[in-house]
Amino acid sequence: MIFRLGAVTFNDGGVLRVRGFNPGAADLVVTDAQRSGRDGVIVGEDFLGAAVWAFDITTRAGDETGALAADASLHAEWNNPAVRSSPNTTVPLSYLASGRWRRVYGRPGKYAGINGDTLSRLGMGRITCDFRVTDPLHYDEDESTVRLTIVPATTGGLQTPFVFPLSTVRSSAPRAGTVTNGGDAATPLKVVFRGPITDPWVRATGLEVGLVGTLAYDQTVTVDPLAGTITGLPAGVNVTRKTRLTGTLLPPGVTELTFGGTDPTGTATATLAWRNAYTSI
Repeated sequence: MIFRLGAVTFNDGGVLRVRGFNPGAADLVVTDAQRSGRDGVIVGEDFLGAAVWAFDITTRAGDETGALAADASLHAEWNNPAVRSSPNTTVPLSYLASGRWRRVYGRPGKYAGINGDTLSRLGMGRITCDFRVTDPLHYDEDESTVRLTIVPATTGGLQTPFVFPLSTVRSSAPRAGTVTNGGDAATPLKVVFRGPITDPWVRATGLEVGLVGTLAYDQTVTVDPLAGTITGLPAGVNVTRKTRLTGTLLPPGVTELTFGGTDPTGTATATLAWRNAYTSI
């Protein structure tokens, strides 16, 4: 397998060679309760926790200078201060196996660099490090996207029942599209709304991502469940009550979604983005 963290690729035939790799099992968090007054337990829910991927790496450089340089580049990515000082931030660790790139998300952990021993002076230093995988799923490296446009809103007479303030602009007709999660696990759906549009939404069975308010032609809002963020919200715009970052999951296979809102120009868009998700390497 070939691995990549940030700008550093290792075990690709270059200086950094993986001698040993152990993708440890995820912790199992159980909520069982002891039966009162008798043997046994009441079985509760089980949740997958973090796993630790452990690496044993050797440098294959021509001399100590080359070994130290390779060690320094990997160490800088592993101990990136911007990551370590940011709560709720994870980074991808990508890997190539069987001809396809995938990634896991987590945080770099312990790192022990080369120690200057005899082998290090010959360019063959040893590095041990680990990576805490905080999401049990594996994702495609490449993100899939579908862009939905909207039907221009029409104007006409007042419709009953009357809703104040009164308006003669009717909502745009929803535009449908399909997405395909080619993996074997449900995967988060990212939605990017671009104005001009009022009260935009994307819906599927059991899923809604929507906003309350108006986006101008040059404004975008991104709802990204995988990152756990909602970015770009202008003043006066909020997510709908039905929008849940933990609930916007695409099941394996084909899902039909619709995009709606009110846009008299017909130029607003919703870009749907996702990574196929898998339960194993």
